[in-house]
Amino acid sequence: MNILIVVAHPDDEGLGAGGTIHRLAKAGHNVDCCILSGSVDARAQRPKSAELQEDIQTARRALGYRNVVLGDFPNIQFNTVPHLHLVQFIETHIEAFSSQVIFTHHPSDLNNDHTQTARACLAASRLWQRRENVPRLQELYFMEIQSSTEWAFPGHNVPFEANTFIELDESDIEAKIASVDAYRKVMRPVPHPRSSENMTALTRFRGSQAGYIYAEAFQRVFGGLNLTERGL
Repeated sequence: MNILIVVAHPDDEGLGAGGTIHRLAKAGHNVDCCILSGSVDARAQRPKSAELQEDIQTARRALGYRNVVLGDFPNIQFNTVPHLHLVQFIETHIEAFSSQVIFTHHPSDLNNDHTQTARACLAASRLWQRRENVPRLQELYFMEIQSSTEWAFPGHNVPFEANTFIELDESDIEAKIASVDAYRKVMRPVPHPRSSENMTALTRFRGSQAGYIYAEAFQRVFGGLNLTERGL
């Protein structure tokens, strides 16, 4: 399968689906990542550009996925970008990688860039119905980002609802944490959600919901067989 991870910022891929990316890559699937804001100019304690590029590649190697592409959309300002520009950027890479499965943000995240990314992905997911020679998109999943998805205010929008669980092993957890830790000054001490302890705790909680020791949870938007039914 050709799987595309579409996220707003560097580190979102590891926080939202790092264990699953590692597991999919181990299983021989082609996994590519599209990061819409490759510079994160508004990030506090932002590393230098060369350092950030190094961090992105270190995180990619930790997870074992194939390609990463970076957009130049302004950090924490996706709402100022024409929706069509975001959609077309994602469509370009769906077509380039012949993507069949997409993982992206939940549209009710507290971070508005995540919301805009999810909306653009939903529009781009129809590309195969409008363009010849583009493989049919088979599945689309929303992910949860610690310190964003669960921080959204209740009653504001429809919340994240886990309905798909990908079983992980300890090597997947280690890769997930290593990928986030590759980004300078992103990890935080306990009790912050982006601590290694709480990242592991979430995978244990999600695992307990599905009868596993560890798991990552996703909200399946559409698709036939889910990934857990493919013997992962």
